[in-house]
Amino acid sequence: MWEPIRFLLFSTMESFAAFSLMLSIFRLKATDYAWQAIVVMLIMSAQSYVLREELALAVVVPIISILLYIFLITTVVKVPILWSSIITITGFSIYGVIQSLILKGIFHDVPTIQFQGSAQGALLQAITSATVLLLSWVLYKFGIGFMADFEKLRFKWEHFIVSGLIVFSLIAVTIMLYYNDVWLNIVFFALASGMFLYYAFKKEEEI
Repeated sequence: MWEPIRFLLFSTMESFAAFSLMLSIFRLKATDYAWQAIVVMLIMSAQSYVLREELALAVVVPIISILLYIFLITTVVKVPILWSSIITITGFSIYGVIQSLILKGIFHDVPTIQFQGSAQGALLQAITSATVLLLSWVLYKFGIGFMADFEKLRFKWEHFIVSGLIVFSLIAVTIMLYYNDVWLNIVFFALASGMFLYYAFKKEEEI
């Protein structure tokens, strides 16, 4: 009973920490988009749990997570999709390096396979999240990071392109999950896609 709750809690914490790092590296303030990000992180964590525990499809979780981060940064933070991809992959990679260093430094005697769904895994997530959140605060506080002219890489009618990609991704994921007969996960992706589309269209006039 408590395992799904623990998974959601620590996975959401980890996802938000990674999101904060992504934005801080490029001198963007993550707390300005906190509630939208947390909603997406909860959905992301829920679908991750189903994919890992119910479908044994852990291999696709990072790919789907990267797509969700890109859509979040594009539609909510209003960064062009090419820059959103760069920001996501950069932050995702650095987060992975930090977690790997913590894993080797603190949990070097524990086999990696034992971390999935374990107390050690939750502790690793908590330590990594706290470290990354502190690093993100330092980066933003002292203006350390990259400055970029995001608008130079913005396509004309980009919000329509982004919306098309969101719909395409939703359809592709839905087909995959339909054949695995997991309707709950389809609902998760539909909710996330709905939120992204809302920001892509309704908030476009705020740019």
